[in-house]
Formats: sequence, C-alpha cells, structure tokens
Amino acid sequence: MKQYSRRGVLKVIGLVGLTSMAGKMIPLPRANAAMVEPNAALLANFIQVSRQLTLHETLDNTVSEALCHALNMTQERFFEGLTQLKTLLDANPDWLEQPVLRFPEAHVDAETLAKNILGGWYNGVVGKGYKAICVTYINTLANKAVSDKLVPPSFSYGPCGSWAKQP
Repeated sequence: MKQYSRRGVLKVIGLVGLTSMAGKMIPLPRANAAMVEPNAALLANFIQVSRQLTLHETLDNTVSEALCHALNMTQERFFEGLTQLKTLLDANPDWLEQPVLRFPEAHVDAETLAKNILGGWYNGVVGKGYKAICVTYINTLANKAVSDKLVPPSFSYGPCGSWAKQP
C-alpha cells in the first residue's frame, strides 16, 4: 500500500475545498434556467389540445411543460402549428371520434403534429433518431394505463422477479 505524505493529502483537501467554494461563488446559470418557458396562453393551448387528443381531463402539469418545450425544440414552427391544430379540433370535434386519428389531406401537417403530441404523451419521447428527446418514462400515459397490472413500469408481464426463473 502506498503511503501518502501529509503535505500531499493537505494539498488535495485544499484543492477540493477551493473548487467547491469557487463553484458556489461563481454565478453560473442553472441548467433549467436555460429552458425557455412558453407563455401561459400557449401552454394553455397545448394542455387543451393534449386533453382533446388523449381524452384525459387531468394531465401532469410538469410533463406538459416539458413536452411543450421538447416539441418546440424538435418541431419547426411548433406554436403556429399548435394554434392551427387547436382551431381545427375546435371546429371539427368529430375527427377525434374516429378509431384511427386521420385528418383530411389538406391538413397533413396538423395530423403529423397531433400524432407527435400523442407520441410524446404515451411514449415520453419527442422526435426521432439523434434528435429524439426523452421527456419522461414513468409518467407516460402508456405506463399509467397498465400501472394496475405491471409494477414497476415496464414491458414485462407478472409480478417483480417473474423473469428470474426459467419457464
């Protein structure tokens, strides 16, 4: 075992103490401060459209803010498309009663945005490929739908440890 000198140990302790104090004194912005929050009206539009699409009256506010931000980062002109989608859904509520979400061909962009919003709520992931952003896992609507049967949230069947034994 290597013996460390008292001077070497004191240098390391001093360096650690100095860096921790410098980290507290240097005003660095927090990571979440960089997140630009949408204004209240746009967030209210997003929540209303999400409620219409998911057919859930209560949605997690934290997840909705995070999804709104992630969709704004991954979708071009997201808020303009969201306003258009809200107008279309308010004017045509029968579109939501179909077994498969389909809009007329004139509104393909709105249909794509609606499917991306639904994908975010049910999968917790927004975007595709390298630009995909994982917003949540446990609080997805897909996991909430099966929470009475699958604990913890997963894609496996049965109780915890049921995969430990060979069939």
